[in-house]
Amino acid sequence: MTRSHVLAALLVVVSCFGLTTAAVGQEVPEVYLTDGERLAGTRARVMAGDPSLKPAVDALVALAEEAMTKPMRSVVDKPTVPPSGDKNDYVSLSPYWWPNPDTADGLPYVRRDGEINPERYEYDVDKLGTFGNCVQWLGFAYYYTGDERYAEEAVKRVRHFLLDPETRMNPRMLFGQFVPGRSDGRKYGIIETLRLRWVPDAISLLEGSDAMTAEDLAGAKAWFGAYAKWLNSSEFGVGERDGPNNHGTWCEAQIAYFSLFAGDEATVKEMAERVPARVDQQIEADGRQPHELTRTRALDYSEFNLRGHTELAVLAEKVGVNLWDYEAEDGSSIRAAADFVLPYLTGSKPWPYQQISPPRHDFYAQTLRRLAVGLEDPRFEMEGVRKLDNLSGSGRVYIDLIMPLPADFPVR
Repeated sequence: MTRSHVLAALLVVVSCFGLTTAAVGQEVPEVYLTDGERLAGTRARVMAGDPSLKPAVDALVALAEEAMTKPMRSVVDKPTVPPSGDKNDYVSLSPYWWPNPDTADGLPYVRRDGEINPERYEYDVDKLGTFGNCVQWLGFAYYYTGDERYAEEAVKRVRHFLLDPETRMNPRMLFGQFVPGRSDGRKYGIIETLRLRWVPDAISLLEGSDAMTAEDLAGAKAWFGAYAKWLNSSEFGVGERDGPNNHGTWCEAQIAYFSLFAGDEATVKEMAERVPARVDQQIEADGRQPHELTRTRALDYSEFNLRGHTELAVLAEKVGVNLWDYEAEDGSSIRAAADFVLPYLTGSKPWPYQQISPPRHDFYAQTLRRLAVGLEDPRFEMEGVRKLDNLSGSGRVYIDLIMPLPADFPVR
């Protein structure tokens, strides 16, 4: 659907429903992990009462209403002060590390891959996750319903968690994934800010609301810009960015995403230019991802790393770089990894490696939808997304409202 078609559809809907321009907000929103024209076209269908979208809208509203009830917490709400002496610094316990059964004090902690230690939730990881989820659902719900309550609540949370000097999180990760008896913090904690995935998009969708001020938007962009620069220059950030497995992929994706939101396209291009070497390093010619196949949740991690590559490809497109078609001399590519994992994500073939937890279809569907659109290959829609027919709740919201198909996609 072209921009002119989207605008025409919105004007028809506005006329039919008697909505004001303010209620519509931005006509074609500026978003980053998804497509503004597709969102605008889908919003026009929602406003026109398209019954096929009602289950997803109902699910989104339910998520937003739940977000309205969540307590307003930040990283300063913890009983202990980080080694920096600054409670505004984020702290988290590494998930797979447990008290040592062979020592009286449990130190040093020992690793049990894939098994999450519940002590982890005594620190800041849940606060970060709650903030990210609430702003995401509230921002998208505001966009699709025009309900100013959602915008007001989202902006309050942005101010509380990112902007207010007394409660904000510092834009750095010095003490993420600490391990008692081993380290005060590790570079691997950086992956936890994936809980901010979709937050810049959601904040952008609030721009047409009465609640979001120019100062709020500028402050949010400055926070994410500062964090992206820290990721791309600090010892921990560079160490994580240069990692060989999904941690490196996702650090690059975060740098690209947050930089794009902050208006730094040069850094987005820098991250995009690193991807071919990462594809060569991470993906075999037959599509296997050896670094991820050693894990106890090898299917999840294979999809997780591939999802990082799809997000990098989407972000690279925004600055004129095509990563979808890159192929190494040996044939390794995003497409090869996608072809390999497709039948396993849907359960069409039994997974031949270890996977100790149930499949995450809500995440698998996001990756498959991105592959269908990015590779212009309907197989990933027909043999992928549509075989995950048990999608509901947030999974349905992602597919129908956050990452909708283009209007001219060959499979409808």
